[in-house]
Amino acid sequence: MLLIVTAQNAVNHQREMDQAFHLRHKVFVEEKGWTDLRREDGREIDRFDDEHAVHMLFTVEERVVGYQRMLPSTRPHLLSEVLPDLCDGARPSGDNIWEWTRYCVEPQYRERGRMLSPVANALLSGIVEWGLGDGVDTIIIEMNPLWLLRLVQLHFRVTPLGLPKIIGGEETVAVTASFDERTLQRLRETRSASKTTKSIS
Repeated sequence: MLLIVTAQNAVNHQREMDQAFHLRHKVFVEEKGWTDLRREDGREIDRFDDEHAVHMLFTVEERVVGYQRMLPSTRPHLLSEVLPDLCDGARPSGDNIWEWTRYCVEPQYRERGRMLSPVANALLSGIVEWGLGDGVDTIIIEMNPLWLLRLVQLHFRVTPLGLPKIIGGEETVAVTASFDERTLQRLRETRSASKTTKSIS
């Protein structure tokens, strides 16, 4: 189940958010080795986890196994404050543009090979569905360049903002990825194909 948590309903989802912050710490600190994010309480939280952030959590049997965070581009966010060197020209900004950050999934729920995992599909679909309903049609992403082809195959219109750089030991490029109803339809088709493949195998 996909859960969207904002400042308006966060008080009702403190347990789930605590799990999400622990998942972030597990993936980004313990797995990826981003030691500057380490915290004694095992919860990865930064200055952008404020009242303007939109948190999207995917749960299985009341346990958070996938997470992502959306930040408005009209306010301070990673590209504007932490990673400005990834953008060669004018930084994209507008009410229709949000930044997609802190995407993480429990290891056992990640994709195997080229097929998008059900959790990843649900999280990406969540962005598109939420965006289409809230006047958002473009996301900013700082990501491994290997994701470029996958996003295009999912019918996102991707535009690099600069050349890749090594960030936290990984090659990282900043892009904008625009979407519309066709993107959502493609994600639904991919989800159906994944179910068919599982039933055959």
